[in-house]
Amino acid sequence: MNERFIDASDLEPPEPLQVALQAATALRPGEQVRVRLPRQPYPLFGLLAERGFVYESVAVARGEDCVYDVVITRTAPSPP
Repeated sequence: MNERFIDASDLEPPEPLQVALQAATALRPGEQVRVRLPRQPYPLFGLLAERGFVYESVAVARGEDCVYDVVITRTAPSPP
């Protein structure tokens, strides 16, 4: 499965959340995107679940800090 990667870790809020939602919305069933975000995006998780997406978040070390890679997969058909 091809996976697109978007690095939104250097964007200021609320842009990382907006970028992740836009990328997720563009997915077709079975497709996925990995979005790198500057912090654990707890508000995003509820929004993704409401829209029928599956996600996994993994902390990635970056120097003394970390960023979060969120892999988003569309499992349900796009809403009308």
